Amino acid sequence: MEIAVRIHAVRLRARHAHRGAALTLAAAVTLAGCAGTGTSDATVDAAPFSAGGVAVSVRIESRDDGLRVLAELRPQQAGFHLYSLDLPDGGVDGIGIPTRIRVEGALRPASLATTDAKRRMLRPAGLDVRLPVYEDGRVVLELPVRRVEGADRARVFLTYGACSERAGCLPPVRGRAVSLSLGPAS
Repeated sequence: MEIAVRIHAVRLRARHAHRGAALTLAAAVTLAGCAGTGTSDATVDAAPFSAGGVAVSVRIESRDDGLRVLAELRPQQAGFHLYSLDLPDGGVDGIGIPTRIRVEGALRPASLATTDAKRRMLRPAGLDVRLPVYEDGRVVLELPVRRVEGADRARVFLTYGACSERAGCLPPVRGRAVSLSLGPAS
């Protein structure tokens, strides 16, 4: 079965919460399941934002093998690295903010988030700890998802932090929300 994506309307609107910690993004799309063959992959891009010294874009992508949420994160300063997905929830000795992506509402995870970014160990100056981070450049998180029947609103939450071996760490971002208004599932 192929999932076709027909974009009826995309309306992007950003609102900053009272603490400037939340970005709400409303995108009206219809995701409809269809039987058939061929490839009619489609993508719905959300408005990019930056927080914690990291440029971020989020999109939903439909492929023949299913629906995915993709989040691209790129530190905005040279020499800063995103913490790894496999950093423990509490960090290492309390240091570090693990990279996380999760969904709720009209989307449910179909499996764990992955990335093909190369991992390395970073030792911040003055600390006797080694932290798993990704190499310089962009990191694309991929979360396979499925639609929930009867639900038409979803939220994607991102948690991440970036640090440098010499310049310390940037302010962490915890639970940054992107809201998506999806058309009815069929």
